[in-house]
Amino acid sequence: MKILLMTAGFLLISTGFIFAQDSQAGGEPFAVVELFVSEGCSDCPPADEFLSQLTNYARSNNKRIYTLSFQVDYWNNLGWTDPYSSPLFTQRQQQYASVLPGGVYTPEMIINGEEAFVGSDEGKAKQYIDHYLSIPPENNITLNFDLSGNDLKVNYTVAQQNGKFVVNFALVERGLVSQVTAGENGGRTLKHDNVVREFKTIGLNNIKGTVIFSRPQEKDLARFSIIAYVQSQQDMTISAATAIDLK
Repeated sequence: MKILLMTAGFLLISTGFIFAQDSQAGGEPFAVVELFVSEGCSDCPPADEFLSQLTNYARSNNKRIYTLSFQVDYWNNLGWTDPYSSPLFTQRQQQYASVLPGGVYTPEMIINGEEAFVGSDEGKAKQYIDHYLSIPPENNITLNFDLSGNDLKVNYTVAQQNGKFVVNFALVERGLVSQVTAGENGGRTLKHDNVVREFKTIGLNNIKGTVIFSRPQEKDLARFSIIAYVQSQQDMTISAATAIDLK
């Protein structure tokens, strides 16, 4: 049984999370949590489980914590090919390694493009999320989408336009399950939430625009969301973020 306890502006839940409440509701602070993992890595399942808990907590409590699971491909030649992996996600992690300390490893968690650490370290994750949920954002982004045709059309509006920034768009899916038959996790059943299924980055040249994704073929659109966030091309810091469910 989960127990909720409110104390002096903090929320304590039985999974061990303690997050400060948003200090300025009007400013809508946020935390973007990117996790780089692989089904071929035996150290990754605890980080996957933590990200799922964090995802469920954020969704259940309407918190602006946006989680993304990027499955990298550099474990694929070690016995098991991760079905959700992409070289694009490996390149993204390498891009972070060029500006953040620590190099490339799994599981790695990065919060708001600034804080990188071992992805299963719940204490550090709580600390950084608390910090960013207390800081009003420098920018703002809003989304809506159109599923009337064969494509998924995502329309965005950004409050501030700056050529030194990009906007990232991720189509994420929850409730994924894999039966791993080889590699370090052979024989295990792995569960994932907010796995990035498609990822697009565009230059912030206009405050409004449209990005087109492949329409998910699954009938249960309630498993899918679009997460969008504005990011510096120079130091990878994130200045605005939002998300919208497809159903």
